[in-house]
Amino acid sequence: MRSLLVATAVFLMALIWTGCSNAEKNHHADHSGHSHSEESEHADEHGHHDHDSEEGEHSGHDDEGVITVAPEDMKMAEITTARVETGTISTSLDLSGEIGFNEDRVVHITPRFAGIVKEARYRIGEYVKANETVALIESNESMTTYSLKAPISGRIIEKHAAAGEHVSEEESLYLLADLSTVWVNLAVYPKDADRIKQGQNATITAVGSTNSITGTFSYVTPVMDAQTRKITARIVLPNVNNAWRPGTFVNAYVEAGEGEPGLVVDRNAVQILDNESVVFIQHEAGRFKAVPVKTGDKNSRKIKILAGLEEGQEYVNNGAFELKAKVVTSSLGAHAGHGH
Repeated sequence: MRSLLVATAVFLMALIWTGCSNAEKNHHADHSGHSHSEESEHADEHGHHDHDSEEGEHSGHDDEGVITVAPEDMKMAEITTARVETGTISTSLDLSGEIGFNEDRVVHITPRFAGIVKEARYRIGEYVKANETVALIESNESMTTYSLKAPISGRIIEKHAAAGEHVSEEESLYLLADLSTVWVNLAVYPKDADRIKQGQNATITAVGSTNSITGTFSYVTPVMDAQTRKITARIVLPNVNNAWRPGTFVNAYVEAGEGEPGLVVDRNAVQILDNESVVFIQHEAGRFKAVPVKTGDKNSRKIKILAGLEEGQEYVNNGAFELKAKVVTSSLGAHAGHGH
């Protein structure tokens, strides 16, 4: 929308400039048939130059780079100012990851002795309590039937047992998972690894859902994944009512703490002009100038200024984009005039 406003402003200025040029041509044409004395011509020429000089003094640029804005225009554009101050920037990280099983609560149920499955009692998805019998197996050695029991409570995730099947001690008949807690495995770029600490909080949100919860980092891997070239940060979440299903993609918002104190301004005060960051400084009432700055850390509200400003300087904290548009349109108008 703002780009459209700037383009419209440029177009209107071009129309005004063209109209003025045509009017000037008509003015000279109307007076070409009249004869004047040399003294009168010089007087007219002198008066014309005085008028141009006076008009230049009241234009939008009094000095080089300084923009003058009338009080009514400032009010219309809602231009306000604030003072450059010392402060800290609370930074944040946006991470993505996936819900996984709590691998400390996943078990494979295997036979104690090789034999024939006489009965497989549970199916995938069913809940099993600890010490309940999940299968009956007839031992090859003793020819007696023994019970295969669940070591923990949980849900059957995988089943590899069928009645009449011969099984060995190495085979996993069931994969059982306690889903009362799950792991949130988040991918962290190496450059951000030092900003994630054990015990730090994060807000987890399921992708495509409003379901969110706050968790605490319990572990950050000390090595980088060879394939993704990232580090994994883990959060253990309570999984009430199975709200967080393994395999679900999630996003995480992490408050990464505050940086070192420095000069800060409102984030929307920084504009890009001629491919560099600038802040508009107010020299006196209604007179502004774009000052190049070097920026540092930022969040949604504030941005740190590393160079270009001093504490206490008055800067435009609202309406900087409108001033930028004025600079751009004035510059385009000046170039058009030179071309003419």
